[in-house]
Parts: sequence; structure tokens; C-alpha cells
Amino acid sequence: MSVVVIAAVLGGSGTAAVAAGKPTLRFTKIQYDAPGADTRANSQLNKEFVVIKNTGGKAVQFKNWTLRDAQRHVYRFPAFSLKPGKSVAVHTGRGKNTAKHLYMNRGWYIWNNDKDTATLRNAQGVKALSRSWGKSAPPVTQPQPSNDPRYSTCAQAKANGYGPYYQGQDPEYYWYTDRDGDGAVCE
Repeated sequence: MSVVVIAAVLGGSGTAAVAAGKPTLRFTKIQYDAPGADTRANSQLNKEFVVIKNTGGKAVQFKNWTLRDAQRHVYRFPAFSLKPGKSVAVHTGRGKNTAKHLYMNRGWYIWNNDKDTATLRNAQGVKALSRSWGKSAPPVTQPQPSNDPRYSTCAQAKANGYGPYYQGQDPEYYWYTDRDGDGAVCE
């Protein structure tokens, strides 16, 4: 069983950029490897989930926000409001949406166990949160601005936990050279 638990302390990882009037969001848990055998049973699929917490003082309206993995599987949020101090778990499988649980309605696992990236974007497509993992839990990093820091090379960006970036999706894509022309850099 593999789980990423992100510290919910000031300066902890998984924090959204904070600007005047903007909400503060955090990934507080990513269960990317559901306990037990990987089957297509809905009960197993729903053991794979991402928890998002609103640590700000205002409700966040998630209508048309997206949650995606590195392979571009995209979940588009329905009209949903996350109140201050509250959390929502976004499950891979099917279920009835509530104030605490949302469901992607997928028939197979989304999050890769070996490595992947969970990215939350607002309705305008601006990155609010991003968390990557590999064979072990990711290192704790400082809060990230809306755009990742600019590095001289992709190697430096990757060494600092950033990337991959996709053409037409991430503004950071245009900072680097797409040598193989596949629409992705820093992969």
C-alpha cells in the first residue's frame, strides 16, 4: 500500500499560491495505490483517491476545475463548493457525490503506483496545486507559485521536483526545448 501524506503546516508541501483574495488549498493525502489486489471492483477503485483541503477563509467554487494525472486523464469538477476548513476526497470509481466525497466515475485506476503527478487547475486552466511522487513519498517542498520557478535546464527543473509540462496546457512548456516534438518537456 502506497500513500502520500502531505504535511498541513505553514510552508508545507501541496499548498496553492496565496494572493490577495485567493483561496488556499492543499493536497492533504494522495492514496495512489489502493490497498489489496488491483481489480476493477468499484469498491477497490474508490480506495484510490486524492484529498483536497480548503485552508483559507472563503469557500472555493470548483465548477469546471480539473484534476489530472501525468497521462492526461482529466476529471472535471461539477458545480461544487468547498467550505473553509473542509476537505473533499476525489475517488477514482463510481459513487454519489456529497460534500465530502466526489467520484470520477472511472472503470480503472488513474494514479500510477510507480510515479505520477496530480495537478489541480482552476476553471481558467491555471495550476493551483501539483504533487508528484516516485517509488517513495515526494520530498516536502515550499509552496509553489501559479507558475513553477524557471530553471536553466529541464534537468534542474526535474531535480527540484517540477515537470513534466505539456504544450497548450502549461505555460512552463514554452520555457524549454521540446527536442523530440512530443508536446511535453521536462519528462
